[in-house]
Amino acid sequence: MKKALQFYCATLIILLLSFPVATIADDRVNFINMDHPIYLEPWQSYQKLVGLQLAAQSYDELTYLWWLLRKAQAENLIYFYDDFNRTVEQANALVNAKTPLAIQARLSLFQGLIHRRQGNYRLSQEALVKALMQAKEVKLSSLYIFTKQELAYTKTLTEIFDTSLDDIQEAYVEAFAIKDQFLIASINETYGAIYGYLNDYKKSIEYYQRAFEAYQNLKYPAHIAEAIYGLASTYRYWQKYDLAIEYFEKYKQQIGYTPNSNISFFATYGLGMTLAEKGDCLDAIAVIDEALALKGVIDYNAELYKRKASCLITLARLEEAEEALFNAANIFADIPELIGTTWQLEVIKISSELAYARGQFGISYGMLKQYHLEYTALLLKNSSDRLLKVRARMEGERQQIAQNLAEKLSEVEMLELEKRKNSSILQIYFNIFIICVILIVLIVIAVQYRTNKKMHLLSIKDSLSGLFNRRYIFDYLHTAVLASHPEKMKLSVILIDIDDFKKVNDNYGHPIGDEVIRKIAAVGRDIFRQDDIFGRIGGEEFLCILPRTNIIEATKIAQRFLALTNTSAMIKGHKDIVTVSIGIAAFSEQCQDVNQLYINADQALYQAKHLGKNQVNVF
Repeated sequence: MKKALQFYCATLIILLLSFPVATIADDRVNFINMDHPIYLEPWQSYQKLVGLQLAAQSYDELTYLWWLLRKAQAENLIYFYDDFNRTVEQANALVNAKTPLAIQARLSLFQGLIHRRQGNYRLSQEALVKALMQAKEVKLSSLYIFTKQELAYTKTLTEIFDTSLDDIQEAYVEAFAIKDQFLIASINETYGAIYGYLNDYKKSIEYYQRAFEAYQNLKYPAHIAEAIYGLASTYRYWQKYDLAIEYFEKYKQQIGYTPNSNISFFATYGLGMTLAEKGDCLDAIAVIDEALALKGVIDYNAELYKRKASCLITLARLEEAEEALFNAANIFADIPELIGTTWQLEVIKISSELAYARGQFGISYGMLKQYHLEYTALLLKNSSDRLLKVRARMEGERQQIAQNLAEKLSEVEMLELEKRKNSSILQIYFNIFIICVILIVLIVIAVQYRTNKKMHLLSIKDSLSGLFNRRYIFDYLHTAVLASHPEKMKLSVILIDIDDFKKVNDNYGHPIGDEVIRKIAAVGRDIFRQDDIFGRIGGEEFLCILPRTNIIEATKIAQRFLALTNTSAMIKGHKDIVTVSIGIAAFSEQCQDVNQLYINADQALYQAKHLGKNQVNVF
C-alpha cells in the first residue's frame, strides 16, 4: 500500500510539472496536445507561441506546421482574424501529399471558418465537409464532432434548418458517447443558435445557459464570452431588451481576456441593434455608427444598416435611410446564400416603410405584399412536417441520453459509497494523497503566478500600430546576431521615419496622426515578407529587420515601400501627401555590431532627410 501511494504521488508530480503552462520543453509533443492550454489561456498561449517564432524557423517541416496550426488556433480565439487568415494561408502553402491528415483536417476546419466570416457559406460548407472526411479517415473523434457542429451552425446561417438539426443531433450523440464535456457544451451552444433562429427563444436560452455553465466549469474565457453573447442576442430577439443590454454589458467585461480592441464590434453591434429595436433611435444610431466604424463581420454590417434605416425613417431622415438601405442591399447581393432568407427579405419590408414615409403608397403596398408572400412561404418551409418531426425526434433522443447519463452517474455514486465503506485505511491514504496534491498544486500555482507575472510585463506588440514594439524588435535583432547564424552577414535593416509628422498632428490633430501611423504600418504589412520583422520603435519611427537579405535586395523593398506610401491616401478627405524618409544599412565586414548597424541606418536616414526627404538612402 505504501509503494502504491508513492507511485500515485510521483505520477501526479510528473503529470503536473509536464503540463505546458510555464515552458514548452518538448515542442512537438506539446504542439500536438495544446488544445486545453490554448482554450484555458488563449492570449498567454499566443505570446508563448510567438516567442518561439525565431526557434520555429529551425524546426523540421512537420513540427513547424504544428506550430503554425497552434498559432492560428490562438489567433482565432483572441480575434486576431487578419493574423489568423495569414497563418492559415502560410500553413496551407506547406501542405503536400505527405502532410498528416490530422493537420490537414484542422486546416480545412480553419479554412471553413475563414470562408464563413467572409460570407462565403457555400465554400465554408465545402471546406467543413472536407475536414469531416479527413478527420473521419484518421479516426479523430473529437475533431470530427467539433467540425460537424460547426457545419450544422453554418447551414443554420443560410436557414437550412432540417439538415442542420440532423447534423447537430448526430454530433451530440457522438460527443456523449466519448463523454467530452467541451464538445457537449459546444453543441449546446449551437443548439441555442439554431433554436434562436427558429424563434423558440425559451429553448434557445436553455441551451445557451447549459453551454455557459459548462464553459465556466472548464474556465475557457473565449467560449464563456461566446455563450454570454448568445444569451444576449436571444434576449434581444425575444424583445427582452433590458436583459439583452445587461448581457451585452457582461460580454463587454468578459472579452477583457484579449487585448484586441476590434472584438468590441460584437458588443457594440448587439447594443446598437437592441437600442434600435427598443425604439431609442437617437442613441441607437450613435452606437450603430460606432459599430460600423469598427472592423466587423460583413453580414453583421448589413443588419446594422437595416436597423439604422428603420431609425432614420422614424426620425424622418429619409435620404439617409435610403443610403443605409442601399448599403444593406449591396451586402446581401454579394452573399448569394442569404438571398431569400429572413435577413434579406427584411430589406424589402423596410423599403416599403420608406416608400410609405415618402407618400408613395402604391409602391409601399406592392413591396409590403411581396415581403409577406415571400416571408410566409419561408415560414411554411421552416415549419414543415419534416422539420417538426426532426425536432420531436431530436428532443426524444436527448431526453433518453440524459436519462442514461443520470443512471450512469447514480451507478458511479453507489460504487464510490461502497468504496468508502470498504476500508478506513484507504481513507487515511486518500487523505494523505489529497495533502500531497494540495502541496503540489500550491507549488504549481506559485510557479504559474511568477510566470504569468513575467508574461504580463512583457508586451510584444505596439498597441497603436499593431506591429512589434521597440523592445521585441531590438531583442530579436540581438538574438539573431548572437546566434552566429552562417547567413548573419546577409542581414539588413530598414529605418523609416514619417516626414514632417509634427505638422500632421498640428494641422489635423493627434487622432489623424495616429491613423497615419496605422496606415504606414498597413503599408509595411503589404510590402514586407513573412519572415521580415517589422515594428514601431518610436513616435513616427519604424524599423524592419530583413534576414538573409543583402543591401541591394533591401533597397528594392524600400523603394516599393516608398512608392506605395506615395500612392496611398493617408489623410482621409484631404489631398495632403504624407511621405517617409528611409535609411538602409546591412551587416558587413566593417559593421558586425548591432549598435553600429542601427547607427549606420540612422545616419542614412538623416542623409535622406537632408537631401530633401521622401527618398531612400543607403549607408
